Amino acid sequence: MKTTTQTDRTGIQMGELNIWAMDKDQGIKHLLLLLTEQLGADAFAIDERINTDLRAIYICDLDEPGIRAYLYTLGQTQGRYGVHLEYPESSEVNPVYDAFENLTLPSLVSILAVHLDVDEIQPLPVLH
Repeated sequence: MKTTTQTDRTGIQMGELNIWAMDKDQGIKHLLLLLTEQLGADAFAIDERINTDLRAIYICDLDEPGIRAYLYTLGQTQGRYGVHLEYPESSEVNPVYDAFENLTLPSLVSILAVHLDVDEIQPLPVLH
């Protein structure tokens, strides 16, 4: 994941950021760490152009910021996630998106890998 403590002129954070320092709920911070582990550190950027709930965040494709995903834990079963996939052809007036609710982490990772054009998903380490 590309993020920084500085935001470029579009409101998309690029570079390195301490996820735990973000003003977000622990569940979203944990999700960002899991996504970074499985999709790769350069798979997405954090998009802060729109303020969101503490239990939600926008991420986007590094090369095509119009390809975004709104991730949230708000209203989801414990350990499940919601996502709205946004496409560059949409506008704020006429948004085009796909919505999925109560996804498991593996399902969310698979959906985001396709949406963000990630070639390989890394398995999470097995804890003994």
